[in-house]
Amino acid sequence: MSTYSLDTDTLTKLLKKHPGNRSVVDRFRREIQRNSLYIICPVVYYELRRGLLFKGAHSQLAAFEKLAEAIAWKEFNAPIWNRASSLWSTLRARGRSHNDADVLIAAQAVHYGATIVSANLEHFQGTGASVESWGGPFVKP
Repeated sequence: MSTYSLDTDTLTKLLKKHPGNRSVVDRFRREIQRNSLYIICPVVYYELRRGLLFKGAHSQLAAFEKLAEAIAWKEFNAPIWNRASSLWSTLRARGRSHNDADVLIAAQAVHYGATIVSANLEHFQGTGASVESWGGPFVKP
């Protein structure tokens, strides 16, 4: 059994009914059959929900909220915040700038022993987080 933290782009692919996203949907279903655990990062929840609200994508928002209810919610705690701030500082000292959201997602995934699923592998480079891509680049209809 594996534990996965789904990044915003991966959750978006699960919600969009586009043939190009099939590999992500298929892998998601296979992992459910393997009893893998999915966790959702509050930052990812925020990123996706705000975007759906802004676009007025009501049916996708409803589908997302239903999906989010089935995924384990893992709050940030002091060790995660400490890991994230240390990670950001280390990356910055090495001349590498990372988006705060990606640092927080990585810190949470490392804390809970989860593999991040994202097509944006470079966003998590050097963070110490395990990252997988389940499909090709993001496909818009």
